[in-house]
Amino acid sequence: MSAVTTFSVLLGLYFVLLPIGFISGTLISSRLGNRASTEAMVLIGSLLCLTAVAIQSVLLLSGHVTPLAFFLPGLFVTMAQGIALPYAQAGAMATIPRLAATAAGIGVFVQQFCGGVFAQLYGLVADGTPAPMVATTLLSAVLGVIAGAVAYGLSRAPRQDAERAAR
Repeated sequence: MSAVTTFSVLLGLYFVLLPIGFISGTLISSRLGNRASTEAMVLIGSLLCLTAVAIQSVLLLSGHVTPLAFFLPGLFVTMAQGIALPYAQAGAMATIPRLAATAAGIGVFVQQFCGGVFAQLYGLVADGTPAPMVATTLLSAVLGVIAGAVAYGLSRAPRQDAERAAR
């Protein structure tokens, strides 16, 4: 087997890490389903994603540009998605149950739209170095943590309706 063929086989095997991460994340979220709130699971998933992206960024910016530097953190990013996405989708659909289908559609649209926006953003700033990828993935991960933190904070805030009812 030539070196190119060996590299191609290894690269193909590295791609298996991504679905393994997602499957692991969904197994984790299914086991924690009754123990943690929706908002906590979304925040945990977004923090795991940010951590994986930060580690990948350090690796890439320090010159370790290898397939494993892309795919191993990718395993944890997809694991974070497996943890956070089921809860985010369920939380969106549970807000107003009669509009669950609309919420599901809007949630998927926003997810796909943001993915497209970040792909275009990366395409605009790509210069052949890892820096633009690091910038766009870090921005995306930070925005995910902000969204998770806002949802978590709002769920922990005292409810005005409950305060009015107590009066």
